[in-house]
Amino acid sequence: MRKRLVGTARCCTLPVHYYLLTGETEDGRKTYGVLVEGDGRTSIPDITSSRSRVQSLLGRLIRGRVTPVTALDVVEDWILA
Repeated sequence: MRKRLVGTARCCTLPVHYYLLTGETEDGRKTYGVLVEGDGRTSIPDITSSRSRVQSLLGRLIRGRVTPVTALDVVEDWILA
């Protein structure tokens, strides 16, 4: 799994970093996920096979200043919406 920094936001005084995760299935298809690092770390791989959808999700996480503690809940809500 590869990671690429997409953005940084401040939550109070702490910087939070948002990464795009890129992986590959056994049959060669790409999968995308997110990694949120700040005061802790939450990695959520293999969310979707659509790069544009996960980039949209990352934009929302950055704008909302989502922390590692709440990232999984936000991503679950995004998937179910």
